[in-house]
Amino acid sequence: MTEQRKPLVSCLVVAWLLGIGLTNAFAQLAQRPAEDYIKSMERPDRDLKVSEVIARLNLKPGDVVADVGSGSGAFSIPMAKAIAPNGILYAVDIDQKMLDYVAERAKKEGVTNLRTVLGEFDDPKLPVKTVDVAFFHRVLHMIEHRQAYLNATVKYLKPDGRVVVIDKNPEESPDSWMWLKQSDVDTWMAAISFSSKPAGLPPGEGAASCTGPLMPIPHRSC
Repeated sequence: MTEQRKPLVSCLVVAWLLGIGLTNAFAQLAQRPAEDYIKSMERPDRDLKVSEVIARLNLKPGDVVADVGSGSGAFSIPMAKAIAPNGILYAVDIDQKMLDYVAERAKKEGVTNLRTVLGEFDDPKLPVKTVDVAFFHRVLHMIEHRQAYLNATVKYLKPDGRVVVIDKNPEESPDSWMWLKQSDVDTWMAAISFSSKPAGLPPGEGAASCTGPLMPIPHRSC
């Protein structure tokens, strides 16, 4: 990196993940056709503890947030509401149909501070470099070049911005490749001069294996 960055944090928490069919052709940010994926993500019995997760993020009005791999907007819409009226939520996806769905959903719910961004495989392509929080909910394990993607993401953050990663660990999915090791996330974050600290989340999001607040911490302090 060419500039010094101050206190930054990555929070890896263990989480169960809705299984989706993946193919080698869609190794990065893998997902099925938008219509099928939306149907799966919007299942009535799928409880992501959205309100509790967002509360742990300590968002405030005026914040700029990037929901990377925003999917059907499960987090995008409520996060946009949490940072309104003058904050901006960027919903990032590589599928334009998913973004169209999120935009329409925001319109129906009267959310006016949400912007959709068509990202690339190795770059979220955000239009600003003032992001307070880059949020990856059950997404990073789908990205093929994870270090490259994080390297690209950090250039859009404020000097004291945060990267929040929520995913599951190998113990929860021993027969699947869809997980991340905390040690790997620590390594990726260290490469971009970030501290990495687990953070607790509500039951159902793997809180039992995580400790510490979901907030900025001094670099090298943990």
